[in-house]
Amino acid sequence: MDIYLKQAILQVVDRELGAPIYSQQPLDLTNGNTRDYLTNKIKKLSSAQSKTGVIRQGSEVANQLLNIASDFTGVSQQLVDKWYQAYQKSDDAPSADVFIALYEQDTQAYVAFLKVNYYEAYTHYVNAEEGPLTNQLIIHQSILSNKTQKADEGFAINLQTLGFELIEKQYTFSGDKRPYLSTEVIESEPQPSLEENVRVVKKAAEKIGAKFEVAKHDIVANVKEAIYETIEAKGEINTQDVAAKVFKDNVSAQTEFKAAMVEKAPADAPISPAVREIAEKKYGKQKLKLSNGIELIVPIDVYQNPDLFEFINHPDGTMSVEIKNVDEVISRL
Repeated sequence: MDIYLKQAILQVVDRELGAPIYSQQPLDLTNGNTRDYLTNKIKKLSSAQSKTGVIRQGSEVANQLLNIASDFTGVSQQLVDKWYQAYQKSDDAPSADVFIALYEQDTQAYVAFLKVNYYEAYTHYVNAEEGPLTNQLIIHQSILSNKTQKADEGFAINLQTLGFELIEKQYTFSGDKRPYLSTEVIESEPQPSLEENVRVVKKAAEKIGAKFEVAKHDIVANVKEAIYETIEAKGEINTQDVAAKVFKDNVSAQTEFKAAMVEKAPADAPISPAVREIAEKKYGKQKLKLSNGIELIVPIDVYQNPDLFEFINHPDGTMSVEIKNVDEVISRL
């Protein structure tokens, strides 16, 4: 995923100071550290927790974005101001810095909104102003997360299609803990994230599996395997394929599962290429914890191959796990 930054600006939102401190000049993108920081934060907007959707045509944000290329500083301030009008009403939302970035990805123009919360960190201070030189320990209140961590909240909007990816948190508003970024800032209801959809699929499969007396570990393993295969093959969670994989020849269970998916989750929700790559890594391995304390991480292709890996059921109700055709064992600290 190649990102070409065109413009970016930093706005300071220290809630103890009141209104945001708006910069009148964009960031210097010739600085490699600045570019790396923003590029990594933008990339991490695509994750298994990201929600997706399309900005409503004619909405305030859609109209603002029409002019962002010609008036980047002005429009970015408008975006932050709209966000802050909602954010400041929260009882517990923390101080943060907000970055607005205009960039290109795969020849498409995007704008990113990145909110990075402050946290406290200790450092040294060399005091040489009065008397002997003294090294002191001080605390900084406004430290930002490093470039390897994702923004606390944010979104990226494709300026051509108005499609977006979003990560948001819940804060307390008048005693009610709820999200606000999608409902009050971009005013567009997103689709559930991949992680949310997987949670719904797993819960429904476990409930139906229990009804039809299918072992829970088989259900979980089959769900993970089915999600991996359907994302790899079709770029989406296809509920028809998941039903067939999880419940195999049990037509009644498949029918109940499909009905549950119609009620609880959007069918065949498309997944962005970046999230698809993340999903294939995340769901490409089976993670097993046995009752005797042994934990195993098994690649899907190995898990599916009875010549390499097999569960063996015994008459007394116990089971064994057989790992086959191993040429070498490597022990790592």
